[in-house]
Amino acid sequence: MKKLPPALFGDAEPSKQVASMRLGEVFREYLRFYAEGVSHTARAKQLDADKFLGFLARLRGFDEIDLLLVKHWDFSATQRFVDDCLRIGEAPATVCRRLATLKHMGRMLAEKIPGFVNPARDVKSPRMQTAKPKSVGPAEVEEIKERARKLKTDKGTFKQARNETLLHLLLHTGLRADEVRSLKMSQLDPKLSRIEKVRTKGRRFRNIHVASELRPALRDYLERRAAELKRFFPQLGASVDAKLPVFISTYGASASDLSSFEMGSKSVWRAIRECSVDTRLHPHLLRHTFATELLESSRDIRLVAQALGHSDVRVTMRYTERTDEEVAAALEKMGSERRSGGSRR
Repeated sequence: MKKLPPALFGDAEPSKQVASMRLGEVFREYLRFYAEGVSHTARAKQLDADKFLGFLARLRGFDEIDLLLVKHWDFSATQRFVDDCLRIGEAPATVCRRLATLKHMGRMLAEKIPGFVNPARDVKSPRMQTAKPKSVGPAEVEEIKERARKLKTDKGTFKQARNETLLHLLLHTGLRADEVRSLKMSQLDPKLSRIEKVRTKGRRFRNIHVASELRPALRDYLERRAAELKRFFPQLGASVDAKLPVFISTYGASASDLSSFEMGSKSVWRAIRECSVDTRLHPHLLRHTFATELLESSRDIRLVAQALGHSDVRVTMRYTERTDEEVAAALEKMGSERRSGGSRR
Protein backbone atom coordinates (compact mmCIF):
# COMPACT_ATOMS: atom_id res chain seq x y z
CA MET A 1 0.00 0.00 0.00
CA LYS A 2 1.32 3.43 -0.92
CA LYS A 3 2.26 5.69 1.95
CA LEU A 4 1.37 9.31 2.39
CA PRO A 5 4.21 11.77 1.98
CA PRO A 6 5.72 12.70 5.37
CA ALA A 7 3.80 15.50 7.07
CA LEU A 8 1.22 15.90 4.31
CA PHE A 9 -0.41 18.67 6.33
CA GLY A 10 2.89 20.16 7.43
CA ASP A 11 5.39 22.06 5.31
CA ALA A 12 6.45 19.17 3.06
CA GLU A 13 5.72 19.33 -0.66
CA PRO A 14 2.78 17.06 -1.57
CA SER A 15 2.93 14.11 -3.90
CA LYS A 16 1.00 14.46 -7.18
CA GLN A 17 -0.38 10.98 -6.53
CA VAL A 18 -2.19 11.91 -3.32
CA ALA A 19 -5.51 12.59 -5.11
CA SER A 20 -5.74 8.92 -6.06
CA MET A 21 -4.81 7.62 -2.63
CA ARG A 22 -7.05 6.02 -0.08
CA LEU A 23 -9.17 8.63 1.70
CA GLY A 24 -8.95 6.84 5.04
CA GLU A 25 -5.17 7.21 5.06
CA VAL A 26 -5.39 10.88 4.17
CA PHE A 27 -7.86 11.45 7.03
CA ARG A 28 -5.60 9.59 9.45
CA GLU A 29 -2.67 11.80 8.46
CA TYR A 30 -4.85 14.88 9.00
CA LEU A 31 -5.87 13.64 12.46
CA ARG A 32 -2.27 12.90 13.41
CA PHE A 33 -1.34 16.47 12.61
CA TYR A 34 -4.42 18.40 13.81
CA ALA A 35 -6.12 16.11 16.33
CA GLU A 36 -3.35 14.36 18.18
CA GLY A 37 -3.93 13.59 21.84
CA VAL A 38 -6.95 13.11 24.08
CA SER A 39 -8.29 16.65 24.35
CA HIS A 40 -12.01 17.27 23.75
CA THR A 41 -11.23 18.94 20.42
CA ALA A 42 -9.07 16.03 19.28
CA ARG A 43 -11.67 13.43 20.23
CA ALA A 44 -14.41 15.43 18.51
CA LYS A 45 -12.43 15.62 15.26
CA GLN A 46 -11.73 11.89 15.43
CA LEU A 47 -15.42 11.11 15.90
CA ASP A 48 -16.40 13.45 13.06
CA ALA A 49 -13.94 11.78 10.69
CA ASP A 50 -15.10 8.27 11.61
CA LYS A 51 -18.74 9.27 11.20
CA PHE A 52 -18.18 10.77 7.75
CA LEU A 53 -15.99 7.95 6.42
CA GLY A 54 -18.56 5.38 7.52
CA PHE A 55 -21.35 7.32 5.82
CA LEU A 56 -19.32 7.80 2.62
CA ALA A 57 -18.47 4.10 2.42
CA ARG A 58 -22.16 3.20 2.65
CA LEU A 59 -23.05 5.87 0.10
CA ARG A 60 -20.51 4.57 -2.41
CA GLY A 61 -21.48 0.95 -1.81
CA PHE A 62 -18.23 -0.16 -0.18
CA ASP A 63 -18.02 -2.67 2.66
CA GLU A 64 -14.79 -1.19 3.97
CA ILE A 65 -13.62 2.36 4.54
CA ASP A 66 -10.19 1.49 3.14
CA LEU A 67 -11.72 1.15 -0.33
CA LEU A 68 -12.57 4.85 -0.43
CA LEU A 69 -10.35 7.09 -2.57
CA VAL A 70 -9.96 10.85 -2.33
CA LYS A 71 -11.96 11.23 -5.55
CA HIS A 72 -15.01 9.62 -3.88
CA TRP A 73 -15.37 12.69 -1.64
CA ASP A 74 -17.29 15.46 -3.38
CA PHE A 75 -19.74 18.29 -2.68
CA SER A 76 -22.82 16.10 -3.13
CA ALA A 77 -21.57 13.49 -0.65
CA THR A 78 -20.79 16.16 1.92
CA GLN A 79 -24.24 17.76 1.54
CA ARG A 80 -25.95 14.38 1.85
CA PHE A 81 -23.89 13.67 4.98
CA VAL A 82 -25.14 16.89 6.60
CA ASP A 83 -28.73 16.11 5.62
CA ASP A 84 -28.44 12.56 6.98
CA CYS A 85 -27.05 13.73 10.31
CA LEU A 86 -30.02 16.09 10.70
CA ARG A 87 -32.46 13.38 9.57
CA ILE A 88 -31.38 10.97 12.30
CA GLY A 89 -31.84 13.67 14.93
CA GLU A 90 -28.35 14.99 15.63
CA ALA A 91 -28.31 18.43 17.21
CA PRO A 92 -27.62 21.29 14.76
CA ALA A 93 -24.58 22.28 16.85
CA THR A 94 -23.13 18.78 16.46
CA VAL A 95 -23.75 18.80 12.71
CA CYS A 96 -22.13 22.23 12.41
CA ARG A 97 -19.08 20.91 14.23
CA ARG A 98 -18.86 17.84 11.98
CA LEU A 99 -19.07 20.03 8.88
CA ALA A 100 -16.44 22.40 10.30
CA THR A 101 -14.07 19.45 10.65
CA LEU A 102 -14.67 18.46 7.02
CA LYS A 103 -14.26 22.03 5.79
CA HIS A 104 -10.94 22.36 7.59
CA MET A 105 -9.79 18.96 6.36
CA GLY A 106 -10.77 19.86 2.77
CA ARG A 107 -9.06 23.24 2.97
CA MET A 108 -5.80 21.68 4.17
CA LEU A 109 -6.01 19.05 1.42
CA ALA A 110 -6.71 21.68 -1.24
CA GLU A 111 -3.56 23.54 -0.19
CA LYS A 112 -1.48 20.41 -0.70
CA ILE A 113 -2.96 18.90 -3.86
CA PRO A 114 -2.75 20.97 -7.08
CA GLY A 115 -6.18 21.27 -8.67
CA PHE A 116 -8.03 19.72 -5.71
CA VAL A 117 -11.15 21.69 -4.72
CA ASN A 118 -12.38 21.49 -1.14
CA PRO A 119 -15.56 19.32 -1.40
CA ALA A 120 -17.03 20.86 1.75
CA ARG A 121 -16.26 24.49 0.95
CA ASP A 122 -19.69 25.49 -0.36
CA VAL A 123 -21.82 23.25 1.87
CA LYS A 124 -23.99 25.40 4.13
CA SER A 125 -24.13 24.77 7.86
CA PRO A 126 -27.53 24.34 9.52
CA ARG A 127 -28.83 27.74 10.52
CA MET A 128 -29.07 28.06 14.26
CA GLN A 129 -29.41 30.90 16.69
CA THR A 130 -26.09 31.94 18.17
CA ALA A 131 -26.14 31.61 21.92
CA LYS A 132 -24.08 33.73 24.24
CA PRO A 133 -21.57 31.48 26.06
CA LYS A 134 -22.50 30.83 29.66
CA SER A 135 -20.38 32.58 32.26
CA VAL A 136 -20.27 33.03 36.02
CA GLY A 137 -21.34 36.33 37.57
CA PRO A 138 -19.01 38.51 39.70
CA ALA A 139 -20.68 37.60 43.01
CA GLU A 140 -20.33 33.87 42.39
CA VAL A 141 -16.74 34.32 41.20
CA GLU A 142 -15.89 35.72 44.63
CA GLU A 143 -17.59 32.74 46.28
CA ILE A 144 -15.61 30.37 44.06
CA LYS A 145 -12.35 32.06 45.02
CA GLU A 146 -13.30 31.83 48.68
CA ARG A 147 -14.03 28.12 48.35
CA ALA A 148 -10.64 27.53 46.72
CA ARG A 149 -8.95 29.49 49.52
CA LYS A 150 -10.81 27.47 52.17
CA LEU A 151 -9.85 24.16 50.55
CA LYS A 152 -6.21 25.23 50.62
CA THR A 153 -6.41 26.37 54.25
CA ASP A 154 -8.31 23.32 55.53
CA LYS A 155 -6.21 20.69 53.77
CA GLY A 156 -2.92 22.57 53.76
CA THR A 157 -1.46 20.49 50.93
CA PHE A 158 0.66 21.52 47.96
CA LYS A 159 -2.04 20.12 45.68
CA GLN A 160 -4.66 22.53 47.04
CA ALA A 161 -2.27 25.47 46.79
CA ARG A 162 -1.63 24.51 43.17
CA ASN A 163 -5.34 24.17 42.42
CA GLU A 164 -6.14 27.59 43.88
CA THR A 165 -3.44 29.23 41.75
CA LEU A 166 -4.64 27.32 38.70
CA LEU A 167 -8.18 28.58 39.26
CA HIS A 168 -7.02 32.20 39.57
CA LEU A 169 -4.85 31.96 36.46
CA LEU A 170 -7.73 30.63 34.36
CA LEU A 171 -10.05 33.35 35.66
CA HIS A 172 -7.52 36.12 34.99
CA THR A 173 -6.13 35.02 31.61
CA GLY A 174 -8.80 33.03 29.77
CA LEU A 175 -6.32 30.26 29.01
CA ARG A 176 -7.70 26.94 27.77
CA ALA A 177 -7.23 23.87 29.96
CA ASP A 178 -4.71 22.29 27.58
CA GLU A 179 -2.82 25.57 27.26
CA VAL A 180 -2.36 25.99 30.99
CA ARG A 181 -1.60 22.28 31.46
CA SER A 182 1.30 22.41 29.02
CA LEU A 183 2.84 25.68 30.27
CA LYS A 184 6.58 25.38 30.97
CA MET A 185 8.62 27.45 33.38
CA SER A 186 10.64 28.79 30.44
CA GLN A 187 7.49 30.62 29.30
CA LEU A 188 7.21 32.69 32.48
CA ASP A 189 8.67 36.18 32.36
CA PRO A 190 11.14 36.65 35.29
CA LYS A 191 8.90 39.41 36.67
CA LEU A 192 5.81 37.19 36.22
CA SER A 193 4.25 39.96 34.14
CA ARG A 194 3.47 37.71 31.19
CA ILE A 195 3.44 34.18 29.82
CA GLU A 196 5.23 33.89 26.50
CA LYS A 197 4.57 31.85 23.37
CA VAL A 198 1.37 30.10 24.43
CA ARG A 199 0.40 27.68 21.68
CA THR A 200 -3.24 27.95 20.61
CA LYS A 201 -5.54 25.40 18.96
CA GLY A 202 -4.67 26.77 15.52
CA ARG A 203 -0.94 26.14 16.04
CA ARG A 204 -0.34 29.84 16.53
CA PHE A 205 1.38 31.47 19.48
CA ARG A 206 0.45 34.42 21.65
CA ASN A 207 1.72 36.18 24.75
CA ILE A 208 -0.50 36.39 27.85
CA HIS A 209 -0.49 39.31 30.25
CA VAL A 210 -0.49 38.38 33.93
CA ALA A 211 -2.47 40.93 35.96
CA SER A 212 -0.52 42.58 38.77
CA GLU A 213 -3.08 41.40 41.34
CA LEU A 214 -2.34 37.79 40.41
CA ARG A 215 1.46 37.95 40.63
CA PRO A 216 1.86 37.68 44.44
CA ALA A 217 -0.24 34.48 44.52
CA LEU A 218 1.67 33.07 41.56
CA ARG A 219 4.99 33.89 43.23
CA ASP A 220 3.85 32.19 46.45
CA TYR A 221 2.80 29.10 44.51
CA LEU A 222 6.16 28.91 42.72
CA GLU A 223 7.93 28.91 46.09
CA ARG A 224 5.76 26.00 47.22
CA ARG A 225 6.40 24.30 43.89
CA ALA A 226 10.18 24.60 44.35
CA ALA A 227 9.92 23.03 47.81
CA GLU A 228 7.79 20.18 46.42
CA LEU A 229 10.27 19.46 43.64
CA LYS A 230 13.16 19.09 46.11
CA ARG A 231 11.79 15.61 46.85
CA PHE A 232 12.76 14.68 43.29
CA PHE A 233 15.58 17.13 42.50
CA PRO A 234 17.74 17.95 45.57
CA GLN A 235 19.72 20.33 43.34
CA LEU A 236 17.27 21.55 40.71
CA GLY A 237 19.14 23.49 38.05
CA ALA A 238 17.58 26.34 36.10
CA SER A 239 17.96 24.52 32.77
CA VAL A 240 16.02 21.49 34.03
CA ASP A 241 13.38 23.59 35.80
CA ALA A 242 12.78 25.55 32.59
CA LYS A 243 11.59 22.33 30.93
CA LEU A 244 9.22 21.38 33.75
CA PRO A 245 5.51 22.35 33.81
CA VAL A 246 4.44 25.38 35.78
CA PHE A 247 1.61 23.37 37.33
CA ILE A 248 3.14 20.07 38.37
CA SER A 249 1.64 16.78 39.45
CA THR A 250 3.96 14.53 41.46
CA TYR A 251 1.68 11.50 41.34
CA GLY A 252 3.68 8.79 39.58
CA ALA A 253 6.32 11.35 38.59
CA SER A 254 9.96 10.44 38.00
CA ALA A 255 13.02 12.70 37.83
CA SER A 256 14.18 10.71 34.82
CA ASP A 257 11.08 11.71 32.83
CA LEU A 258 10.27 15.42 33.02
CA SER A 259 7.00 14.96 31.10
CA SER A 260 5.71 12.78 33.98
CA PHE A 261 5.26 15.95 36.06
CA GLU A 262 2.56 17.29 33.72
CA MET A 263 -1.01 17.31 35.02
CA GLY A 264 -3.49 15.13 33.17
CA SER A 265 -6.53 16.64 31.47
CA LYS A 266 -8.87 15.08 34.03
CA SER A 267 -6.77 16.42 36.89
CA VAL A 268 -7.24 19.97 35.63
CA TRP A 269 -10.99 19.45 35.35
CA ARG A 270 -11.20 17.95 38.86
CA ALA A 271 -9.17 20.83 40.29
CA ILE A 272 -11.69 23.34 38.93
CA ARG A 273 -14.79 21.23 39.55
CA GLU A 274 -14.14 20.97 43.29
CA CYS A 275 -14.33 24.77 43.57
CA SER A 276 -17.94 24.82 42.33
CA VAL A 277 -20.50 26.73 44.40
CA ASP A 278 -23.83 27.16 42.61
CA THR A 279 -22.65 26.53 39.05
CA ARG A 280 -20.95 23.28 38.06
CA LEU A 281 -17.54 24.54 36.99
CA HIS A 282 -15.22 23.43 34.23
CA PRO A 283 -12.12 25.16 32.78
CA HIS A 284 -13.81 26.49 29.64
CA LEU A 285 -16.55 28.12 31.72
CA LEU A 286 -13.81 30.15 33.40
CA ARG A 287 -12.55 31.15 29.93
CA HIS A 288 -16.06 32.34 29.03
CA THR A 289 -16.22 34.25 32.32
CA PHE A 290 -12.91 35.97 31.58
CA ALA A 291 -14.05 36.92 28.07
CA THR A 292 -17.40 38.26 29.27
CA GLU A 293 -15.80 40.40 31.99
CA LEU A 294 -13.14 41.73 29.63
CA LEU A 295 -15.72 42.68 26.99
CA GLU A 296 -17.91 44.46 29.54
CA SER A 297 -14.86 46.32 30.87
CA SER A 298 -13.18 47.23 27.56
CA ARG A 299 -16.12 47.33 25.09
CA ASP A 300 -13.52 46.30 22.50
CA ILE A 301 -14.32 43.03 20.70
CA ARG A 302 -10.99 42.94 18.85
CA LEU A 303 -9.11 43.30 22.11
CA VAL A 304 -11.05 40.34 23.52
CA ALA A 305 -10.34 38.29 20.40
CA GLN A 306 -6.61 38.92 20.77
CA ALA A 307 -6.66 38.10 24.48
CA LEU A 308 -8.43 34.81 23.79
CA GLY A 309 -6.21 33.89 20.86
CA HIS A 310 -9.05 33.85 18.32
CA SER A 311 -7.80 34.14 14.73
CA ASP A 312 -11.29 35.16 13.54
CA VAL A 313 -13.12 37.91 15.41
CA ARG A 314 -16.43 36.37 14.30
CA VAL A 315 -15.83 33.62 16.84
CA THR A 316 -15.47 36.25 19.56
CA MET A 317 -18.70 37.95 18.46
CA ARG A 318 -20.62 35.25 20.35
CA TYR A 319 -19.95 37.21 23.52
CA THR A 320 -21.94 40.17 22.18
CA GLU A 321 -25.12 38.09 21.87
CA ARG A 322 -27.96 38.85 24.27
CA THR A 323 -30.36 36.44 25.93
CA ASP A 324 -34.10 36.51 25.29
CA GLU A 325 -34.54 37.87 28.82
CA GLU A 326 -32.13 40.75 28.14
CA VAL A 327 -33.95 41.61 24.90
CA ALA A 328 -37.32 41.49 26.69
CA ALA A 329 -36.03 43.71 29.51
CA ALA A 330 -34.68 46.27 27.02
CA LEU A 331 -38.00 46.38 25.16
CA GLU A 332 -39.95 46.82 28.38
CA LYS A 333 -37.61 49.62 29.43
CA MET A 334 -38.05 51.35 26.04
CA GLY A 335 -41.84 51.04 26.30
CA SER A 336 -41.79 52.45 29.82
CA GLU A 337 -39.67 55.42 28.73
CA ARG A 338 -42.02 56.10 25.82
CA ARG A 339 -45.07 56.05 28.09
CA SER A 340 -43.50 58.33 30.66
CA GLY A 341 -42.35 60.69 27.92
CA GLY A 342 -45.84 60.76 26.40
CA SER A 343 -47.51 61.55 29.71
CA ARG A 344 -45.25 64.55 30.21
CA ARG A 345 -46.40 65.91 26.85
